Amino acid sequence: MMKMDVWGQGALFAFSGLEGKTSYDTQLVGVLLGDHPGVRFLSSNPFALYMDTTGVSDLVWDTVASDIVLGKVLLQNEWKRFCIAFQSNATVVGIVPRGRLRLVFDSRKADQSVSLKTDETEDACRFCLSLEGNADCGAQMIEEIIERRIGFFDRFQPENMKEDVGKAYLHAVSVMKTQVYSPEGIFRHPWTTPDRYPHRKLWLWDSCFHSLGNHVISERLAMDTILSLLDTQQPDGMIPHAASPDQHTGITQPPLIAWSVEKIVRRTGNTGFAAQCYGALTSYLKWDMEHRRTESGLFYWHINRDQAHNRCDESGMDNCSRFDDVEEMECIDFSCFMKREAEAMRYLAGVLKKDADAEKWAAYADTLARLINERLWDAEEGMYFDFELKTHKLHKFPSVCSFLPLFAGICSEKQKDALVASLKDANAFHTPFPIPSIPVSAPTFGTDMWCGPVWINYVYLVAEGLYRCGENSLADEIVRNTVEGIARAYTNDGVFYEYYDSLGAVSSPRLARKGTPVSPYICTKRITQTIRDYGWTATLYAALVHEHPDLFLPGGDDPYRYR
Repeated sequence: MMKMDVWGQGALFAFSGLEGKTSYDTQLVGVLLGDHPGVRFLSSNPFALYMDTTGVSDLVWDTVASDIVLGKVLLQNEWKRFCIAFQSNATVVGIVPRGRLRLVFDSRKADQSVSLKTDETEDACRFCLSLEGNADCGAQMIEEIIERRIGFFDRFQPENMKEDVGKAYLHAVSVMKTQVYSPEGIFRHPWTTPDRYPHRKLWLWDSCFHSLGNHVISERLAMDTILSLLDTQQPDGMIPHAASPDQHTGITQPPLIAWSVEKIVRRTGNTGFAAQCYGALTSYLKWDMEHRRTESGLFYWHINRDQAHNRCDESGMDNCSRFDDVEEMECIDFSCFMKREAEAMRYLAGVLKKDADAEKWAAYADTLARLINERLWDAEEGMYFDFELKTHKLHKFPSVCSFLPLFAGICSEKQKDALVASLKDANAFHTPFPIPSIPVSAPTFGTDMWCGPVWINYVYLVAEGLYRCGENSLADEIVRNTVEGIARAYTNDGVFYEYYDSLGAVSSPRLARKGTPVSPYICTKRITQTIRDYGWTATLYAALVHEHPDLFLPGGDDPYRYR
């Protein structure tokens, strides 16, 4: 039986909306400590709850998950139990050896809203810490919570899988679980966040990627992930790029919702779900056409002219060098996403017997395919680029987005071969950990977010495009190396990261994030540190493993064959 037995500093620890009611504003959310077995909770007055390890000669973890840590410590030649587990949104309970529990506030002044009750016996201390005031540390209650929390993960035991990949798969399920909030405010359905801290809110394209992995837990959760995103829709059809239960932003994000719905309907055959989403999807895509379409018919992102390190968060690629020193462009990513959305809408309209709609969406998809190939393809370079509206020239800066025509299914054989050649070129996009966000040869290539590192969402999209056009061998290599790379990092560090070094030379904690990384890890320093236990890394890892199980059989080939 595989176990999540790797302790990871900074791993998220929170109560899941799958287990009960959550509260966006009042909740216990923490991260695992690096110097003690325990948790740092991120309240207005942060505090650490941990075990004093003086005299401890060994630690063995049975389960290190998002809502329970269970193991044992060797103390004076005798093994003692250690456990911290969530009972509810604002309450944790647990067991440590007698006299070893410590509660330390950052300000050194106790927060009166935090109550701690203990019950010490001869060899153990049972405890309950709560923001709700009714602390109960009864032995039977704690044992029941342990059994319930462990039982959840037992349902997802991988079979016939490499051990490191399987353990990381369990961790992916754990991260997915902790992403879920219960319905609240504008959200009429359970909803997901990239991470319970620091992002906290719902994000548009993150939710699409979350749905791809959440079906591993349940198809109901995958559907709710999309329905809660549609809950944020504004009266004019716009869907904001981020929202909380009572607020939303004024920009949008990559349109991948219809594609996500299509995947769910193809898996489940649930035409009722298709009908539930179809009207909202139509309104949203019409909003994009009315507010982000150029005169030629392609699509542009809003540019943040006054933000040097966040030029285009609407694209999701905040600081990518392709947006340096430019204004609005006809963008290859936005245009390809819209083509793929039109294709998905054609499918959904067909499922719903809306034949006239299906024909219109099919015609629109063909129109976008033609426009992309006419305006954004450079035959001499063998690459797709953005088109600058101000200069009326191609902006010849390749990025991982340049491969999205594979995902959109619009490439001729010659175009496909040119893109594949670039993916195999060590001076371009052929790296040990595939696929870099910009080419190795770019002057700005490095380790800062979208300026070189690997993001699994684009790996997933490009791999899907390669499978679509019959380049199965290359797609397999990219999927295998991505999964193995993430599994290796989890085995070493006990967490999933927001992004990874494409050259495999710099560990994720040392990668820049719009500035020099801070050490040690302090999750409140969101701007300069690679976020840990990031949402779509978990969901897309689970999706890739689930969709390609034959690539990860025990005794399979060594990783990094893509070299």
